[in-house]
Amino acid sequence: MSDRTDTFYAAEGAIHGYGAQLMCGDGDSPEVFEAIAAVTSITPGAMNTADILRTHLRSPDAHQEHMPGLRDSGAFSCALVWLPNEQSQSNSGGGTGAFQGGGIIAKWRARTTHNWKIVLFADGSPSIEWPFRAYVSQFQPGEIGTADKINATASFQPTEAYDANLP
Repeated sequence: MSDRTDTFYAAEGAIHGYGAQLMCGDGDSPEVFEAIAAVTSITPGAMNTADILRTHLRSPDAHQEHMPGLRDSGAFSCALVWLPNEQSQSNSGGGTGAFQGGGIIAKWRARTTHNWKIVLFADGSPSIEWPFRAYVSQFQPGEIGTADKINATASFQPTEAYDANLP
């Protein structure tokens, strides 16, 4: 079915986020990716196009005229359960892969750029990967209290255009 105009249809093919991972590459060839531990949600960044105003004194119908400018990719963000000693989150890191020299806190401190990807699982179908190149632009531990675990948020700013041609 290509034209859905005036058609009622089920949203078959919808997927949920359970099983998704936010992964960092180690920079080697071939590159190996490792997941950040305890991620509870991932929010891709907004895909924006700048608006260029091209209005002039004789614009038709006394109306502003616009044209598309450069595209920009907003920061991806994630919420997670803060595990300060876990290698993918800590300053000291560990292991032998992407987090050997430090987790996302160390990557924030070093201001280094890495290959990242979001991996979605589509209920038995092959996984869907959304790759992007970015640096850790923000890390924030959450409220420290008595009523809940300590959560955290982190943001990843793409440094270039990424392939948004998801299936």
